[in-house]
Amino acid sequence: MNVVQVENLMIGPFVNFNIEIPLNSFTIIAGSNNSGKSLLLKVLAGLVIKSKVIYNEEIIKNTYDVALLHENYAFNFDTVIKNIRYPLESLEIDDEKITKLVKDIVKDLKINKILDKEVNKLTYYEKIKVQLACMVVSEPKLLLLDDPCKYLSPFETEEFISILEHLRSRGITLVMATSSLEEIVYTINSTLYILNKGSIVSKGEALEVLKNDSLINKALLELPFVVDLSVKLEYYNLISKINLSFLGLVDSLWK
Repeated sequence: MNVVQVENLMIGPFVNFNIEIPLNSFTIIAGSNNSGKSLLLKVLAGLVIKSKVIYNEEIIKNTYDVALLHENYAFNFDTVIKNIRYPLESLEIDDEKITKLVKDIVKDLKINKILDKEVNKLTYYEKIKVQLACMVVSEPKLLLLDDPCKYLSPFETEEFISILEHLRSRGITLVMATSSLEEIVYTINSTLYILNKGSIVSKGEALEVLKNDSLINKALLELPFVVDLSVKLEYYNLISKINLSFLGLVDSLWK
């Protein structure tokens, strides 16, 4: 069952472009600058060329079921808690339910300690997590993220991806655009699309796609270090399979 699909898209770099997003998947769309990935997210969000987008009406019933997290997100209020409550208050949800929903999402995103903090005093990573809280507190079915890990440290990226994986377990379908492949080493059973000049040049289970290092290079992307190292070690028969994690790689070498 698909959550959303795009058919015969003709805009920017896209020519007769098609894509389908499966329910409950973690789909990663990787591409260099000007590959069209940010534009594609806007299309999936229904912000441009709506006639080319088909939503599964059993899953996506209104605009609040689709959320787009992007770099130019603007906060409406001065404190964290006011911003997180606002999407629910605008839907006129009763206060008791708002309190419960906010409590749940604050716990999941590990932002309990900054609720009374002013948003202009947050770190970059804290802002990303608060933005995410504002997006998902109203329980959307499809969450689109435009390069959210671009300025995060490896530790922050690993934690952020684990948060997204938890949101997927709560029934949210995830689509993340990225200009780096490093985030993929932290995902579980993700589907990877390589986008180059408006065309999908490779797609499939992330590890299988990453095995084609020449295609990755042609798309002006770089393999994650652990994958690149695994490819070389497998070539010399030092390990039997490519790994997405350092722990898996160490385990294979040890065996």
